[in-house]
Amino acid sequence: MTQSTKEAGTAVASGQAKGGRPRVMICPFYNPTNRYIEIQKDLYRSIGYDVVPLSIKGLLKGGFVQLFKPNNILVFHWLEYRPFKRAKGRARLSLSGSLLFAFYCSLMLIGRAKVVYFIHDHAVHDTVGFNRRLSTRIIAFVGRLADFRVVHAPKFEADYDARYLPHPLYWDAPGQTLTIPKTDRATPLFSMLGVIRPYKQIDAVLDVWPSECELYIAGQGTQAYLATLNQIIDKRSLRDVVRLDAKFLSDAQFAQSIVDSDVLILPHAADSMLVSGAFFEAIGRVPLLISSSTPFMIWAAEKFDNVVLFNDVADLPKLVRSVSESWPTIARNAGNGLAIEEFGWNACCRRYEEFFETVVCQEKAAERPVVQ
Repeated sequence: MTQSTKEAGTAVASGQAKGGRPRVMICPFYNPTNRYIEIQKDLYRSIGYDVVPLSIKGLLKGGFVQLFKPNNILVFHWLEYRPFKRAKGRARLSLSGSLLFAFYCSLMLIGRAKVVYFIHDHAVHDTVGFNRRLSTRIIAFVGRLADFRVVHAPKFEADYDARYLPHPLYWDAPGQTLTIPKTDRATPLFSMLGVIRPYKQIDAVLDVWPSECELYIAGQGTQAYLATLNQIIDKRSLRDVVRLDAKFLSDAQFAQSIVDSDVLILPHAADSMLVSGAFFEAIGRVPLLISSSTPFMIWAAEKFDNVVLFNDVADLPKLVRSVSESWPTIARNAGNGLAIEEFGWNACCRRYEEFFETVVCQEKAAERPVVQ
């Protein structure tokens, strides 16, 4: 343990002695479509913090005073989505959402608790034109208000003046549902899993998908986008090889679909999200991942030899055929140990504890009197 870590640990212990365990006040506190928030809360609890919701209801029930305790930390995820509402597959400005966004920003300004902002996206998903440009400015604005910024993609630390913290593996976190091992296949099953949205460029993939390769697409989507995908499938006569399972996947269903996959395809647009959550479901469990060349995936490909990249969706058919023709010889080790080393539960607990102790320690240092 370094001297700075020892000092940080002393600062946290001092805060506990004075007023109990420090608190992480998190927004949002619930996300029924993604277990990421639950994993984050478990992480904070595991490293010594009480976790409470940062909400109007919580503040009215005595939480407001917690804003002024310097040992406490406000943690925000996806705050930039508050000013928008989704309608017909697009994200548009919302007056009530904008007011709520302004309210949370005011809490950052008046409180003494340190503010940590997790930056997940370059822009709000499915915004276009003015709204998209506005969403990028909102992300930059919140970043300036926050005391600390966190990214899960190490190549964006400099861009956002942020600290890299690993995104936890879903399958190595407490509470992961059990899955049934898949049977070996003579030909690979390619999959695209998760919400079916335009930023994932699923339509572009279907436009070029090889008619002899099996593809499973599963997730919840809007009727308009699903209609677009079905039109492409019918136009290209892909019904025999492409299965579009348009439904919400529970955590257990998603985990099993990952395990059943031989190759996961991540064609996400580089200008949308920093990382794909599906990557952290798949790495260490799926034999092969094929992804568009986003900065994070370029970094991942340097670490994991079962991550293969393409620069343009037009290059995908050749790559998919090559994998299919060489299967199962080309099937690679899923990299379980390496994934756990970088993104596993214990690794995350260690990295997050070091970071949060730094956050609290900085406040302590600011409070020390200057010796003349």
